[in-house]
Amino acid sequence: MLKLNNSIKFIFILHVLLLYSCKIEVNSFEKLEYPADLKKLHSNIVNYHLNLKITNDQVKTMLQELQEDGSFSSIDYTNTERGNWPVKNHLKYLQSLSSVYHHKTSDFYQDKNLSKKIHISLNYWLENDFLSTNWWDQHIGVPEQLLPVLFLMEKELNPEQIKKALPILNRAKIKMSGQNKVWLSTNVMLRSLFQRKSDSVAIASRAIQSELKISTSIGLKSDGSYHEHGAQMQFGNYGLSFLEDMIKCYQFLHNTPYRFKDDKIEILRNYILEGQQWVIWNKLYDISAAGRQLFPKEMPRKFKVLEASIEKMQEFDKDFFEDYEKAKNSKTLVGNKYFYKSDFQVHRNKDFYFSVKMSSKRVIGTESVNKENIQGYYLGDGVSLLYTDKNQYDEIFPFWDWKKLPGTTIIQDDKPLPVIKFKEFKTNSTFVGGVSNGKNGIAVLDYNRDGLFAKKSWFMFNDKIVCLGTAIDAETNFPVVTTLNQVFLKGDIIVSQNNKINQNFKGKKSDSLDWILHDDIGYLLLDNNKINVQSSFLEGSWNKVTERFRPVILTETILNVWIDHGINPNNKSYEYMLIPKATPRIMQDLQKTKPVKIINTESQQSVVSSDNKIGGVIFYKAGKSNLLEGFSVDKPCVIMFEERENDIEISISDPTQKLEEILVSFEKYKVNAKTTSSKNKIIKLAKEENAGITQKFYIQK
Repeated sequence: MLKLNNSIKFIFILHVLLLYSCKIEVNSFEKLEYPADLKKLHSNIVNYHLNLKITNDQVKTMLQELQEDGSFSSIDYTNTERGNWPVKNHLKYLQSLSSVYHHKTSDFYQDKNLSKKIHISLNYWLENDFLSTNWWDQHIGVPEQLLPVLFLMEKELNPEQIKKALPILNRAKIKMSGQNKVWLSTNVMLRSLFQRKSDSVAIASRAIQSELKISTSIGLKSDGSYHEHGAQMQFGNYGLSFLEDMIKCYQFLHNTPYRFKDDKIEILRNYILEGQQWVIWNKLYDISAAGRQLFPKEMPRKFKVLEASIEKMQEFDKDFFEDYEKAKNSKTLVGNKYFYKSDFQVHRNKDFYFSVKMSSKRVIGTESVNKENIQGYYLGDGVSLLYTDKNQYDEIFPFWDWKKLPGTTIIQDDKPLPVIKFKEFKTNSTFVGGVSNGKNGIAVLDYNRDGLFAKKSWFMFNDKIVCLGTAIDAETNFPVVTTLNQVFLKGDIIVSQNNKINQNFKGKKSDSLDWILHDDIGYLLLDNNKINVQSSFLEGSWNKVTERFRPVILTETILNVWIDHGINPNNKSYEYMLIPKATPRIMQDLQKTKPVKIINTESQQSVVSSDNKIGGVIFYKAGKSNLLEGFSVDKPCVIMFEERENDIEISISDPTQKLEEILVSFEKYKVNAKTTSSKNKIIKLAKEENAGITQKFYIQK
């Protein structure tokens, strides 16, 4: 009997100890101090979220929508939308309410009634554990939004709330790469901090910083661009989130044992100055750099995100304050840059911005994910956007004819556009590339897609862009067209026909014109093609671009300018020049003076200024050019030359990114070198991550 009693006592004591230990484990979050190595990190994170700007009006609106059961009346909790899942707004609202509750300057500081509502609303989420059909929300989006609420309300949390929250937080694991890895690792780092696990915080912080490198796959590229979902330029989608989150993590880890190393800041700086700042203009983000996110008001929003990120960098990278200041002013950057890893080129000065987006067997042109960008099949097919200060394309997507995108050559069939995933979008083009000397540049797209072939090029010289196309071939019962532009109709269309100016052209099909002027952009027609100028009052809907938007009908008048190459085109061509900030007088003078000389054949496309000071040649095969008094190359390539005070600068690249070397031979010029002066130059081409980069040398008589 005594033995039995002792056994019962032992079991009872063991049971009590187990219960006590479980209680300590659950309540450790509120009873234990943060370890010394985590205190500063915890303080940084709390202060970061307390400093987010939230107005009293926003708080009042949230409280008006907050219902007795903890839900918000404005949220449909049955929604399982994959893209921009609206149910997650519940946690965003909770974050805001938790922030003002703890902010000493807030009207709601330590308001007991607000605290009660926050807990009821938090419990509503924890009890329901809402899930979207997108893995991203479950592993990234929800933990990312829930964690700040837990940190801000930590001292008031009860064991049951923590018990229900942890399985939600535990869905995030360190895996994948690029921005997805950054998102996941940040969630793991904050969860580990919440659990006071220093070792896990260290592992997660290293995982975040490990993505600040030049990557051979997805992530930051050697040319300053950013890739995600394969070899696909993602400046404005994943790439902008990458910048924003890296800066946020820098702030979290600042002055902690886990802080960023100095070389990581340099990488972030270069990403802004050599990459991101190139794709903003007049407080807008370039459409071609935005990825699939073609939403209402999205381009100015992306600009503001980048602007805010640059301002943060100014705070902790002070030696480069002025460089960042210039980057924020989106019109100060002047020059030309070819992103050789992304088949993308930008040409800009204080008056205009121009970009060309291409794709190839190497580079994915675009994607359609989460039913976004469902019309964007041709967005990587030479789309050429010319911006002045008139915001020509701002929110034009509901009205675009997506088979007549600016700069493209496309079959006008009657099939619906394919909705493609990122892995499926590559053209069969292999000769795609460009040269850039930092001031001017050339882009080339030897187009091969869906049975349509065309050799397309863009010569971006100073304040003019010459656009050439040749060898346009297709077996099709539908017309093939090259679109010069498609913009909102703003003001009069002015044209010249047979040297006679018409100040109020109404838009007609198949008119033989000298030039066109609309909304300060001029189109100088350099060949005998008949041009189609059509203004149309159109209906459109954002739902046709991204399915989650309501099918509300909008109306606008659109101007579309294109060249019709006809059905079954065979060796058709086009030649035109884009002139930003044009006037009728400028257009008349250009028509008379013939500012460039052109060759536009299947084997060679070239443009040279009338004074021979700048020019370039695209060699589609080994051959000779009469420019520079005669020179030849032994392999296909792109060459640009520009006269300097004492010599001529030669820029050269290999669009195939496969060649090892190119021999350039001059008849009258000699190549400058330290030890020799020869008429021949063997260019040893860069490989791997730098394949396709522009290389330079200099010649003189």
